[in-house]
Amino acid sequence: MKTEINQLMHEKNLDAIIISGSGSQNPPMAYFFSGAFFTRAHLFIIRDEDPVLFYRPMERDTAAQTGLSRIISYDTFPAAEFRAAANGDPVLHDALELRALCQSLGLQKGRVAFCGQEEIGIQYAVLQEFQKLMPEIEIAGAEGIAVIRQARYTKDAPELEKIRRMGEVVTDVVGKVEMFIRSGYLRDNRLFDSQDQPITIGRIKKYINLRLCELGTENPEGTIFAIGKDAAVPHNQGDDEQTLEAGKSIVFDFFPCETGGGYFFDFTRTWSIGYATEAVQKAYDQVKQIHDAVFDAIHVGQPAKEMQRLTCKLFREMGHPTVEEVPGTQDGFVHSVGHGLGLNIHERPFTRDTADNTDILLPGTVFTIEPGVYYPEIENPFGIRIEDTVYIDQDGKPQYFVNYPYQLVIEVETKNK
Repeated sequence: MKTEINQLMHEKNLDAIIISGSGSQNPPMAYFFSGAFFTRAHLFIIRDEDPVLFYRPMERDTAAQTGLSRIISYDTFPAAEFRAAANGDPVLHDALELRALCQSLGLQKGRVAFCGQEEIGIQYAVLQEFQKLMPEIEIAGAEGIAVIRQARYTKDAPELEKIRRMGEVVTDVVGKVEMFIRSGYLRDNRLFDSQDQPITIGRIKKYINLRLCELGTENPEGTIFAIGKDAAVPHNQGDDEQTLEAGKSIVFDFFPCETGGGYFFDFTRTWSIGYATEAVQKAYDQVKQIHDAVFDAIHVGQPAKEMQRLTCKLFREMGHPTVEEVPGTQDGFVHSVGHGLGLNIHERPFTRDTADNTDILLPGTVFTIEPGVYYPEIENPFGIRIEDTVYIDQDGKPQYFVNYPYQLVIEVETKNK
């Protein structure tokens, strides 16, 4: 949590962390100013001092709304002098400006880490020039983002509520998609709407994005809505031109976030329109059984990778290959059973076997449970995945943010030609 940052900076021997970039799709900045509109800003976190925000004058109202006690406009610095000294070199210009920002705060030496969402080549070049201008400042490596990520490892009550609200948005949209599918009819095993137009994956995705826009959220990472053989490849997003068909598994993996790059929610259901084959139904029941077993086994202090080990053990006992004994397998259980979630769709704690031993489950941790099985090369290929986002409450108990039915078959009317 944010209250940990100063202590973590002491532990990492950091004198300052400088976060830069826009306010949108920039997790380190969004951690402090979720939803704030900045096209460009610098946030200085100086150890044992209050944070300082540098902002563009056009965004002065947004800066004032942050509640920080120290906000400073870039206009208070001699931009014309920077341009003249840089002689048309934008990298040198930005380095001169960065030096001026540091000097205005008395930050003349020490270990300083940089993070944020900026083009890496430009940022690297600016820091090289900055180092020449301020040789007494040691530019730290990954320690800055490591501090921010460690603080983000556990979520406070307002953060959990933001994620819960995103979960409510997600289940609202999923319910509308399910209703849209149910409103159609099957002919020759293909799904049509009431106007006799085929319902394609592309139409489903457009419907999803329209509904998200209406609800004030966004979908920067896209949506997985894949059927049949495509569903058997976990991150295949599906063919927009493909018409939905009966009896084939559909993996609907949905992970939007708050507008401006805020908190995410991650959710998956597997459906089959009209009916499910015996093989798909059996696999679905097994995945749901393992999903519930993993949830029931969660406890505070547990290394997150124990979730992965349990998942592999259970799938193996059911006769499915897993990544534990067959690394790189494309059949059976082929991925990790979960991951942390917050301002990034994937963040700590990680559950894969290679996860750090410090990735343990604590009150305030948020993560997914998403077991699945995939068979892309069999005669009737399919994929199954069931995913929920959960958290550990202050009593140490795992909790679902939202509930949504686990129902494989979506019943739809069948019409003759």
